[in-house]
Amino acid sequence: MIRSIRKTPLIRLSFQAFVLTISLANTFAQTGTTVRNGRESALSALKQELLELERELVEYRMTEKEEPKSADSFPSITITPSNRDTNRAESINSLRTDLDAIENGLTTFKGTETDNFPGVKPDIEVITVRRKQVVIEHKKSKYFLFVNPGIAFSQDREFTLDSGDKAILETHNGLDLSIAFGRQFGSWSIGPEIGFRRIGYKNFILPPESFNATGDSSSYSLSLYGGRDFSITHFWKLHGGISLGVASRHETFTLPDVPVNGSPFQQTDDGPRFQGSIRLALEYDVSKLCSAHLGYRFSYVEDLRGFDSMPIHQAQIGMRFRL
Repeated sequence: MIRSIRKTPLIRLSFQAFVLTISLANTFAQTGTTVRNGRESALSALKQELLELERELVEYRMTEKEEPKSADSFPSITITPSNRDTNRAESINSLRTDLDAIENGLTTFKGTETDNFPGVKPDIEVITVRRKQVVIEHKKSKYFLFVNPGIAFSQDREFTLDSGDKAILETHNGLDLSIAFGRQFGSWSIGPEIGFRRIGYKNFILPPESFNATGDSSSYSLSLYGGRDFSITHFWKLHGGISLGVASRHETFTLPDVPVNGSPFQQTDDGPRFQGSIRLALEYDVSKLCSAHLGYRFSYVEDLRGFDSMPIHQAQIGMRFRL
């Protein structure tokens, strides 16, 4: 004679409340009207209900063991040991089935709660980062090579005759070419520069008369060049530079219409003179290895005896190579 396991009203009420909680949670998950705080409160209440159910089951089992087995409290049922074991196994299997159903319900609820709640933010927020321009950093170059061809503009020149009279030499636009090479230190450039310049003459004016003139002013220079880059964008930059050095200046002009001792009048002179210049250029990176630039340069060459000093304006277009 044993006492069969029976469900008390408290247990039946707790289990019904649990099933109702699961049903309400699934309903909220499908409709998407539950907010995050509500969901957390429902889960907390569900956990508390499960703990209460477990506590009631433990108390019931302890009470069952402590109660004396009297004839008044047990119905007169005669069963064999095999029947007693069978009933106990069926009760355990029934309870296990209920617990499996609860576990499956919880698993399904956890898997669908986040997906079916459009109004609830997920635990991990997705931050959208605004797309920025991808910039590929070029390898820093150690050496540079400037190639700067251009056009030279010089104002009319003064020439002092042996008699002390001053004449005017009118000039043509000329040609200019310079090449600088050296070491690159980040945005700084430093190295030697060689150059050639030629400006032609067209008229010799000795007031009040004017004569046709031929000849030119040419110079070869060797200077120390230094410059710095100023970035505007990734592809555009501004480059400023200065050079100081020596120019070998050669001057010659001939007046075909002025005979002197049966020959046209001619004057020549040459010699080393100081030269300095400043430069400003706008560069565009064509590739990783070279860039094109358009720039302006002002040069000054010291006077050479009867020939006065030469302020020269130059418009340059060229290339820079990174080595």
